[in-house]
Amino acid sequence: MPSLSPGQRPLRRALLCTAFAVAFAPAASAQTVPYLMTRMAQLPEYGRGADAVRVYGTVDMGAMYATTDHAGGRWQAQSGGNYSSKLGLYASEDLGGGLKAEIKLEAGFNADNGAQQASALFNRESWIGLRSSTWGTVRVGNQINAMLPLLIDPFMLVNTNSVYTWIGGGAMQTPRGVGANTDLGPGAGTLPVRVPKSITYATPGALGPVSAQFIYATNSSGANEPKVGTRGGVVAYNRGPFYLAASLIQTWSSPVTVSAGLPMQSVRTDIPSVGAIFDNGKLVLSSSYARMQPKAAQAGEASLVTLGAILPQGRLTWRASAVYRDTERARDNAGRPADSSALGLMLGADYDLSRRTALYARAGSVRNFGASTIILNSVALPLVAGSAMPQTGIETRTFSVGMYHHF
Repeated sequence: MPSLSPGQRPLRRALLCTAFAVAFAPAASAQTVPYLMTRMAQLPEYGRGADAVRVYGTVDMGAMYATTDHAGGRWQAQSGGNYSSKLGLYASEDLGGGLKAEIKLEAGFNADNGAQQASALFNRESWIGLRSSTWGTVRVGNQINAMLPLLIDPFMLVNTNSVYTWIGGGAMQTPRGVGANTDLGPGAGTLPVRVPKSITYATPGALGPVSAQFIYATNSSGANEPKVGTRGGVVAYNRGPFYLAASLIQTWSSPVTVSAGLPMQSVRTDIPSVGAIFDNGKLVLSSSYARMQPKAAQAGEASLVTLGAILPQGRLTWRASAVYRDTERARDNAGRPADSSALGLMLGADYDLSRRTALYARAGSVRNFGASTIILNSVALPLVAGSAMPQTGIETRTFSVGMYHHF
């Protein structure tokens, strides 16, 4: 009968409760060994012992060919095409009585030139916490949000080859640069994957198939108001091959001008979402729905629907993702009411050379409709002649190949 290894059993609790923001890790049954948890157990950052100090990381490097309508294509180096290149440190201490102290520091870098991804050294995670088998887990610092698991997306919301990242984040090109959900109005937000200055609580594994995580973060913009920056939580149910989750996150913008002549204000964006994963070890199917709801006068709203599939076949794994974004009361770059929607497709194949090393290929596209100007893989849209306005109705296509190694 298939069963979890000793290293996978504590991994289940870590993934369900905290490590990947209540990430998918279904219990094994007599019929199935879940594919996703088996893959996660191979990542060094989750191979924890009773007392552990572990240095881990990933180097992911490849090349990408990109083209858009009305513009030529080109090749360029690409870091993090499948996993973000990173270097991390995890440490824990058994304090007795089922209580452990934990820390995690994780820095992202660009493998093509060795540069940090952000001005903050530990931009991906930096937290300290206590984990109790009876009372749950509390952590404080910069950490993954209490949201639907990253594994809802077959490409795990990587910052490159994931249409979920670009369309779901509403990454829109404007004359002033790339902004999030700019067609929904001033101050419209997006779901922050990592939240600085936050405190989280995750329920213990004793609750059986039900788990939950909650987050509260103070305002990190430097403004006095509002005092809160992000708050919310996620509740999940996991039994056999099925995983179900529902989340509500509220996030506040830096002060912006919502209406001419009125004082600047912070805008709250509510993001309710639901998701489901089926994983029987031979096939993984996923789906989610989210709503972006800025709470400002005359603000628009966006709906996000996603579908995903993973088909493992020995050393070869196939992946597919479809994401559709539709809006209500959206506006174009000139502030005029307009239709705005986008469709993204991403296909991928991984070939395992070992448990920690693989080759991969990705092919994706984002098609914009109406006033939508969402980009893919940081590829700029062509501009309207003689202006800084991006053209509308543009499709961007990318093809990437690369290799990664976990250590």
